Amino acid sequence: MGIKNDQPAGHARAAVAGHRRRTLLCVLLTAAVAACAGYRGGWKSVAYVGDIPPARGSDDEGASRPTTLHFPGLQLDIALDNALRTHDTQVVLFALPVSVDPRAVFIKNNQPGKTRLFLTVTPTEAGYVFRPTQAILHVGDQRVGGMAGYEFSMWDAAGQRVQQGGSWQHRPVGDAFTLAQAGHRYLLSIDFDIATPSPETPGLAVDLSAALRSPHHPPLPRIRFAPGRWKEGYT
Repeated sequence: MGIKNDQPAGHARAAVAGHRRRTLLCVLLTAAVAACAGYRGGWKSVAYVGDIPPARGSDDEGASRPTTLHFPGLQLDIALDNALRTHDTQVVLFALPVSVDPRAVFIKNNQPGKTRLFLTVTPTEAGYVFRPTQAILHVGDQRVGGMAGYEFSMWDAAGQRVQQGGSWQHRPVGDAFTLAQAGHRYLLSIDFDIATPSPETPGLAVDLSAALRSPHHPPLPRIRFAPGRWKEGYT
């Protein structure tokens, strides 16, 4: 009478058990990473037109979210690159703080000692001309003219705008750039030769009356900035 060999079955059971342990370990590691999160916030500049600044309500989600302004002939999304992070707390299991950073830090600066203004311009009709060096940034008692303007788009190796297969870059637009396509979202920006101002700086404003003009509409009014809170979570 032969003796039944259970060794292959034992190897199979061990392999299954090992696979289950590895799967469980991966699940636990994934859960641990997902449970590591944080939240940060601070101040940013909120654009408005007129003499009455917007009310300070609840925190806005996102440091880079622009303010949308509507003018005859165009929609303007505008954001000053001066979002200031004043707190950053990291937590595990979504509750236990493991790191707290109370430093005040500008979260994104394109060039040290410079300030960038981002403009997303959507004209409802052709005819607007972008002249970035005609823009004036008011920082307290200082008036600073624009250094250069850029368009953010996808470009090929020859410097031509393309829909695919290129790379996203900020390209200089020169002294005058015609916004020839109605309904198109032009991603523009202007650099100013001044250190990034705090969102709480009084008298913060930009004059685009000569920098974004159409022969069919009156000049844009002065756009002022008021400090506003922002916050965002991250994992």
